Amino acid sequence: MTYQEMKVTIPGKCLQSFGKKILISQIKFSTLQAIFEIDQEVQRKLDVKRKFEIRDFIIQSLEEIDFYFSPFIFSSRGNIVETDGGGELSDGCKVYILDGQHRTAGLIAAVTHLQGLQETAELMDNKMELKKIQAQIYKLKTYPISVQIYLDLDKQEEQQLFSDLNTKRKEPHLGLVMQYDQRDHYADITRQIASRLESKMEIEDKLSRISMSNSALTSLTIMRRCLLALFEGNLTVSTKRVKLGGLTDEEAVEIGTAFFETWLTIFPRNPANRKKFTSGYSGIQIALGLTAFLLHKHHKLSYEEALKQMEKLKTYCTWKHDDSHYTHIYDEQKKRINNHSRTTSMQKTALAFSDSLETERTW
Repeated sequence: MTYQEMKVTIPGKCLQSFGKKILISQIKFSTLQAIFEIDQEVQRKLDVKRKFEIRDFIIQSLEEIDFYFSPFIFSSRGNIVETDGGGELSDGCKVYILDGQHRTAGLIAAVTHLQGLQETAELMDNKMELKKIQAQIYKLKTYPISVQIYLDLDKQEEQQLFSDLNTKRKEPHLGLVMQYDQRDHYADITRQIASRLESKMEIEDKLSRISMSNSALTSLTIMRRCLLALFEGNLTVSTKRVKLGGLTDEEAVEIGTAFFETWLTIFPRNPANRKKFTSGYSGIQIALGLTAFLLHKHHKLSYEEALKQMEKLKTYCTWKHDDSHYTHIYDEQKKRINNHSRTTSMQKTALAFSDSLETERTW
């Protein structure tokens, strides 16, 4: 992309799709960030939780391997003039996002997060860490975004296209992926564990989210996240590289099964009664996985010893919404916990559990 005579030149190829002109191009994220806008009359409200999930996925991917996004879709509203080599956007004009709002917000949040870490590294004079973070920021700012820009849509057509993209196009939900995806190593281990537990607890194997009235205690999706927390201390939705804390698959299945069986000991009767107890909430379950991870990593306990210590939570925690472990997420007006599955909330819950276990420390 070049700037000439107050115009932005976008290299690419113009095509016709159902009678509409589309410019296909690839743009550096930093450039795209400078030329796009969001029209609230066309777009829906930003889902902040989803934005941060994408941010966490991006940051984790930078630590491991690369990440890929499907093309972002924009409308130029006549602001781009077709040229032989692509198109020209007049200075001061914008393109309007139709599909990719959350991915864009996630990328921006990832850069902002890394810039905060960069400041910390500078203050600490940690040159090695600073160099690593600067490289990650550069990678994100220069990350190539594939774009499809409609050149001649009116606002009504934009609204229709946005509706089509978000209703007629269906992504497979994570519950379905958990059932059939053979490429996801954690999903495979989760399925093995679930098959061992099917006679002991009800597990939702189709839906990715569990409603308040669902009789299942947990789901395959939540169990997978519990295992990520248990073996890696990872609270994000996805992971690329499987670490398993240095365990073999067989060891992971054995320990994972023991972890979920611990629930049968520490949870109250009718643990899936979410109106009365917190034991059926995803954020609490994942926090328990992180608690075991912290006992294993920081206190050098074996997983077997860590799970044995966690049985004491039967005495320390009532699992009711107003329990003292949940002061950071308890909503006084609603009389129940709220925002329990946010990363910081789960970290604080795990620390609260760990603090209770350390009151009568026997290791």
